[in-house]
Amino acid sequence: MFLTRTGSVFGVAEMLTPVSWDLQPFRFVTLHDDDQDRLQGAIQSSLDQSRRADKESRRSQEQIERHRAW
Repeated sequence: MFLTRTGSVFGVAEMLTPVSWDLQPFRFVTLHDDDQDRLQGAIQSSLDQSRRADKESRRSQEQIERHRAW
Protein backbone atom coordinates (compact mmCIF):
# COMPACT_ATOMS: atom_id res chain seq x y z
CA MET A 1 0.00 0.00 0.00
CA PHE A 2 1.26 3.46 -0.93
CA LEU A 3 -0.25 6.63 0.47
CA THR A 4 -0.46 9.44 -2.07
CA ARG A 5 -2.12 12.85 -2.26
CA THR A 6 -4.86 11.30 -4.38
CA GLY A 7 -5.52 8.39 -1.99
CA SER A 8 -4.18 4.94 -1.16
CA VAL A 9 -2.79 2.80 -3.96
CA PHE A 10 -2.90 -0.96 -3.49
CA GLY A 11 -0.81 -3.26 -5.64
CA VAL A 12 1.86 -5.91 -5.79
CA ALA A 13 5.37 -4.56 -6.24
CA GLU A 14 8.68 -6.23 -7.05
CA MET A 15 11.67 -4.83 -5.20
CA LEU A 16 14.61 -4.10 -7.52
CA THR A 17 18.31 -3.78 -6.71
CA PRO A 18 18.86 -0.94 -4.20
CA VAL A 19 20.41 2.23 -5.57
CA SER A 20 21.83 3.31 -2.21
CA TRP A 21 21.22 2.79 1.50
CA ASP A 22 18.17 5.04 1.39
CA LEU A 23 16.79 4.54 -2.15
CA GLN A 24 14.91 1.35 -3.00
CA PRO A 25 13.51 1.13 -6.55
CA PHE A 26 10.51 -1.06 -7.27
CA ARG A 27 8.09 -1.80 -10.05
CA PHE A 28 4.43 -2.64 -9.91
CA VAL A 29 3.57 -6.18 -10.95
CA THR A 30 -0.18 -5.93 -10.32
CA LEU A 31 -2.25 -2.77 -10.08
CA HIS A 32 -6.04 -2.48 -10.39
CA ASP A 33 -7.53 0.11 -12.74
CA ASP A 34 -8.80 2.47 -10.02
CA ASP A 35 -5.45 2.26 -8.21
CA GLN A 36 -3.66 2.93 -11.48
CA ASP A 37 -5.81 6.03 -11.98
CA ARG A 38 -5.01 7.24 -8.44
CA LEU A 39 -1.30 6.61 -9.02
CA GLN A 40 -1.39 8.50 -12.33
CA GLY A 41 -3.13 11.38 -10.57
CA ALA A 42 -0.48 11.43 -7.83
CA ILE A 43 2.35 11.39 -10.38
CA GLN A 44 0.74 14.18 -12.40
CA SER A 45 0.19 16.24 -9.26
CA SER A 46 3.83 15.79 -8.28
CA LEU A 47 5.02 16.78 -11.76
CA ASP A 48 2.81 19.87 -11.74
CA GLN A 49 4.14 20.89 -8.32
CA SER A 50 7.75 20.41 -9.50
CA ARG A 51 7.10 22.53 -12.59
CA ARG A 52 5.60 25.31 -10.47
CA ALA A 53 8.57 25.20 -8.07
CA ASP A 54 11.04 25.29 -10.98
CA LYS A 55 9.23 28.23 -12.56
CA GLU A 56 9.20 30.08 -9.24
CA SER A 57 12.91 29.39 -8.75
CA ARG A 58 13.75 30.68 -12.24
CA ARG A 59 11.66 33.79 -11.64
CA SER A 60 13.48 34.46 -8.36
CA GLN A 61 16.84 33.94 -10.01
CA GLU A 62 15.89 36.36 -12.81
CA GLN A 63 14.92 38.99 -10.23
CA ILE A 64 18.24 38.55 -8.44
CA GLU A 65 20.13 38.94 -11.71
CA ARG A 66 18.13 42.05 -12.69
CA HIS A 67 18.96 43.77 -9.40
CA ARG A 68 22.57 42.62 -9.15
CA ALA A 69 25.06 45.48 -8.91
CA TRP A 70 27.70 45.16 -11.61
